[in-house]
Amino acid sequence: MSTTIGTIFLRDAAHGGAAGQPTAVAAALADFIASAQISLELAIYDFRLSDALAATVVGAFTDAAKRGVRVRIGYDAGKPEAGTAADFALLAADPAPPGTASWVQEHFGGTSVQIQPIKAAPQLMHSKYLIRDSAAVWTGSTNFTDDAWTLQENNILQVESVPVAAGYLADFEDLWSTGAIKNTGKNESGSTDAVGGTVGWNFAPGGGAQLDAELCTLIQGARSRIVIASMVITSHSVLAALSAAIDRGVPVSGIYDAGQMDPIARDWAKVPHDQAVVADWRKLTQHLVPKHSTPYSPTGPHDFMHNKILVTDQVCATGSYNFSANAEKNAENQLQIAVPELVQSYADYIAARSPRPTAFRERC
Repeated sequence: MSTTIGTIFLRDAAHGGAAGQPTAVAAALADFIASAQISLELAIYDFRLSDALAATVVGAFTDAAKRGVRVRIGYDAGKPEAGTAADFALLAADPAPPGTASWVQEHFGGTSVQIQPIKAAPQLMHSKYLIRDSAAVWTGSTNFTDDAWTLQENNILQVESVPVAAGYLADFEDLWSTGAIKNTGKNESGSTDAVGGTVGWNFAPGGGAQLDAELCTLIQGARSRIVIASMVITSHSVLAALSAAIDRGVPVSGIYDAGQMDPIARDWAKVPHDQAVVADWRKLTQHLVPKHSTPYSPTGPHDFMHNKILVTDQVCATGSYNFSANAEKNAENQLQIAVPELVQSYADYIAARSPRPTAFRERC
């Protein structure tokens, strides 16, 4: 069976996202779960849904378990209890309240669904993927929260592929068997043919340094375009590669989250040995549009530009992995897709969400 890939692109409801978007995502996720006959394995960073959405998603998981499907949920146990935006920036992760553990226990404890916290401190179990019957994977940048489905720019991929699912299952079994991220993701990268091209996969922390290097290789090899949609871009090697691409005349465009990056850039500016990275960042921002998301607080709206997408020529890299050196140390996952039609759909999605200079410059 050839690998096939479907996508769902999400948009902040304040900037054109459909009113029914969260309900549609819940329904699509429930449909994915409902097809399971043998097993479901979920690795999730943030899982907190309102009652209406929870009824759909939790019901799908518990119904699967009732009909004999083995359902396992591994969730992050590494979030700082009183984490600030700066704390999460150091961890290269989306700021999130620490309520996932209690929410998962409340909704799945006492059911046939198996649950386990994945220890990660001082890092994070930042992955977001669901494996079905060792044959399909739901993944992307999207957490299981109302804000992720309503206020954030995110992408979801549904990959029908035994080889891809096997790669993801190997990572999940590492997490599940130890209950921790340490030593997971080693030697678990791979690639396979897909309809119209190829798809590759990799995981951190075991493959974290490789992930950063692969992003740099894609940027260094770009000739016709680089298109970015990333919450943070703090890897010095990635920034240097982007700066060099601009210097050699490669068209660069896209969007980033100013609510996350502006404080980081201000901190860089205070450090003498960070002046080169400051220069690279300032050069890059001349080609990108900022989204001025709401400053993080546990109870405020979490309306980040949350994607982690890099398009270079005819390749798209996306997943949970932020473009940060520190992300190498988290549990992360990423796909590299070389399917021209699909890659173009990502470039078109980003272009539609990063017009100059209006929509994302208006919110401060």
